[in-house]
Amino acid sequence: MLFRGFNFQDRSPQHHKPKQSQFYVETNCIVYLFEQFLPKFQFDDVNSVRFECYPNAELACQPVIMDGLLPVTIPYDVSDFYQLSDLEKKKKTLDLMMDGLQVICKDRGWNEEPFLYAYQKVVENNYTFKKTYKNPKSSPNRKLRAKIEIEVGIYDCTASLVIEDKQQKHIYSEVLYQTEPIFDLLYPLLGDIKWMSNDEVRVHERKPCEYQFKTAYLQ
Repeated sequence: MLFRGFNFQDRSPQHHKPKQSQFYVETNCIVYLFEQFLPKFQFDDVNSVRFECYPNAELACQPVIMDGLLPVTIPYDVSDFYQLSDLEKKKKTLDLMMDGLQVICKDRGWNEEPFLYAYQKVVENNYTFKKTYKNPKSSPNRKLRAKIEIEVGIYDCTASLVIEDKQQKHIYSEVLYQTEPIFDLLYPLLGDIKWMSNDEVRVHERKPCEYQFKTAYLQ
């Protein structure tokens, strides 16, 4: 099975669905960032891992794998999470992931090295998810390049059009779309960049909505 990634779930009995969804959303930025530094994994029976946080529990893998989903119990009271600063939330998310992964690696014999590498890269990147979507496109006169930059934070996911010159000096930027920090919500909106002239750029949505676009005029 191709491994698709991780997510978090709040299992606190005092929290109802809206609060539980908030925890899932606010941990996504570190989950996405961590996954950026992992190789593609293939496992016999696991295609995803869900870290389930209970206030009173022992750290352990659950024995039942359903449809490739491996649940991992983590002893953590999610109520404490909402008292943290934004940076502290990111650090706590990463620490919880590593606690769970240590158990998985021990119980299932997974190689720990790729996860330790990803941990270190998250720290080196200051817990910030920021990446360029697709390759930059050059203007007709080759003097400028346009690209889409994606940034995932605790509370939102933003796609911005960024224009640079050949020395990568910033010329122009504009927020195109902003959603919850769930990349699947942003993905359908991101299609091709097309230069209409040296001063006009269009960002098309993905098919079948490619006829919809946003235009930036540089003058």
